[in-house]
Amino acid sequence: MIALSAALSQARIIMPDSSQISTNPDSLDRLPRQSSSLNHLINDHGAEADSLQALARMTLWRIDARTGNRIPAESDTLLHNYQQTTLPDGQSVAMGFLGPLGSPMFSKIFSEREETETFLFNNAYAPYLRDPEKLLFVNTRVPYSRLSYHRAGPKQTREERLDARLTFNFGKKLNVGLDADMINARGFYASQSVKHNNFSLYGNYLSDKIEAHAFMNLGSVKNFENGGITDELFITNPDEIRQSFTSQDIPTKFTNTWNTVGNNRYFLSGRYNLGYRDIEGDSLNKGQGHFVPVASIGFSSQYTQQHRRFLSYDTAYVNVSGLQMQRIDQFYNQRNYAEAVDDSIHYTSFKNSVSLGLREGFREWVKFGLTAFLEYDLRNYSLRDSVGTGYRTHRESAVTLGGQLNKQQGENLLFNLRADMGVLGVNLGEFRAMGDVETGFDLFGRRTTLAAEAYIKNLRPKYLQDHYYSKYFKWDRDFGDIRRVYVGGKLHIPFTNTTLSASVENVQNLIYFDQDRNIQQEGDNIQVLTARVEQNLHLGIFNWDNQLVYQTSSQEQVIPVPMLSLYSNMYLKTKIVNELTLQLGVDAHYHTKYYAPGYEPALLQFYNQQEKEIGNYPISTLYANLHLKQTRFFVMFYNVATKIIKPQEYFSLPGYPVNPFGLKLGLSVNLHN
Repeated sequence: MIALSAALSQARIIMPDSSQISTNPDSLDRLPRQSSSLNHLINDHGAEADSLQALARMTLWRIDARTGNRIPAESDTLLHNYQQTTLPDGQSVAMGFLGPLGSPMFSKIFSEREETETFLFNNAYAPYLRDPEKLLFVNTRVPYSRLSYHRAGPKQTREERLDARLTFNFGKKLNVGLDADMINARGFYASQSVKHNNFSLYGNYLSDKIEAHAFMNLGSVKNFENGGITDELFITNPDEIRQSFTSQDIPTKFTNTWNTVGNNRYFLSGRYNLGYRDIEGDSLNKGQGHFVPVASIGFSSQYTQQHRRFLSYDTAYVNVSGLQMQRIDQFYNQRNYAEAVDDSIHYTSFKNSVSLGLREGFREWVKFGLTAFLEYDLRNYSLRDSVGTGYRTHRESAVTLGGQLNKQQGENLLFNLRADMGVLGVNLGEFRAMGDVETGFDLFGRRTTLAAEAYIKNLRPKYLQDHYYSKYFKWDRDFGDIRRVYVGGKLHIPFTNTTLSASVENVQNLIYFDQDRNIQQEGDNIQVLTARVEQNLHLGIFNWDNQLVYQTSSQEQVIPVPMLSLYSNMYLKTKIVNELTLQLGVDAHYHTKYYAPGYEPALLQFYNQQEKEIGNYPISTLYANLHLKQTRFFVMFYNVATKIIKPQEYFSLPGYPVNPFGLKLGLSVNLHN
């Protein structure tokens, strides 16, 4: 299920037309469920949420930053499995991460990986970053607030996260909100603390003719780097150490070394709707009629400031094979300047776009919506020059022309076709053509759903893939275009509560980091096949949810993937009393052994190593979830398999074990007042 979920993100998601979002007689009416994305439709089988979902006084949606289209969405207040959402493991069936919450991560399911960002250093933190298209915009009749907090470990190694939202309306048309997301993980291993701060201010104004959205985010990440542990015996066979120790006593490569990444985003969009008032049959507006949008003119503007710094005070001189060098230098073959490592890069992007749209359904014979847009992106870079004595700057621009054709009304056939092409600047010749189609039919009174998707992409290399300068790495390359062709489909069978999906992707000219941590491009075609089975079993209060993913890559040295990945969750779910729900269970993430990518702190990138296989060990939890009205609470024991299975090989990546066995608590409260 998750494999296609990621594949349907961004441009591949079905984009509903804003004419389906009721602005009259009451702009706070809920969005029609049938206009949700393809991914929501095919997965909307038995999903549960708390009482927030049942309230008709809140409307939630996401926005397409280029066109201003509103995409209906649902709250993230799941009734059960809340504890999994608080873990890096919970992002997918198989995740690679450094251990602490908030540390760099990637999905080991290839089809879930998104396109490389222009600012490469954001990729490792993608699940934690905020941007306008991820934000849930709100309209609410009553003020709404949500406060979530969870923590693990004693004071010395404590890991905690505070996530809060406050939003309220000024009348029916104007909403303002504030989000705060703070992570403070001191790390269960030495020199591995992580700190995230994300603060977002947002708002929207909705009327018959004017739709406006605004978003501002100030975000920062500070990640202490230890380079991984140096002796795996401390994990695999601690009895051989023959002395008492804690996880923080395990030796690591680095000390006093860290990456910092900053992300500030400012976004504003507006749309003016052209239409008419339909007085016929309107009894709710005292003869004023219901406004029917026919077309729209829109604009959006987005300014992004991003920076990354790699800094180390691990500079005590050591003797390595008769040579005196700073301690951190011994782990790198290339040193492009003699001073202590201090690499930094600044990047800004200023995007502006205009769009024209024709609305679906303003007449019965208009069976689809059509949108066209033009976007201009001005980018600036500042980074060390090739000899390390100063800084160089680079400016580039990109002009993109695109369009979208979709059908979002009706029950038997929904589709979304979207294409964009670089017509001027550095992305000249770049193009994407994507399509989704979804259909459903009733079989013996049950809804069976079938979906398919495909895309063809020709992607220009990013500037930082062609040019980069730092103390330990530098390159000037002229890579060719990356070509990707993808086809996938999904079938949900309601009688057995089974979801089947499969996809295949062909990639040519993939850019990656090899086992020596050098950037490379593979000219040959690489095929990656993914097949997934999701089977949920239910008998009384007993539940057993399973996801099994099979993957194969035609070139494992370039795209390594685990052959089998499994997530299994066995639990009892029942109501203790009328308002209190209990979920008690055990779950596990598991994948077969393979050469999982390594992590290079100096690049903030994952690379293809061939020295250590990772896998064949379950990362499991024992948990209890409770839900009472607007409150969710969980108690969890993480990594419980270490109490049973020997040797202990709970590594997520080479040199990076996950957090050791420990207790974690969490609480989430929703308030409507």
